[in-house]
Amino acid sequence: MFHVNICVFLAERKTSLGKDWHSACLRCEKCNKTLTPGQHAEHEGKPYCHNPCYSALFGPGGNYTSLYYWLLEVSAAAAQRATSTRSELFEVVHGSPN
Repeated sequence: MFHVNICVFLAERKTSLGKDWHSACLRCEKCNKTLTPGQHAEHEGKPYCHNPCYSALFGPGGNYTSLYYWLLEVSAAAAQRATSTRSELFEVVHGSPN
């Protein structure tokens, strides 16, 4: 069996994305993490780990920068909700300031 012009012995073979791979060669295209057949993402015939690579590159926003800004927005919204919740709780316990 061949992939990337290298012989793949049956005992070492992992089949994924319609190809046979050496067990050490099935890696994330971005971070180089070793992958398991059937437990990774694919884009244009190339394997990617689900998180963070595929999600960051091809998920909502499509790149690491937009993922970073999305995380900042979520964090800011969570902090705002926590502040509002503390204020509401204070008012319930101590009464609203007049």
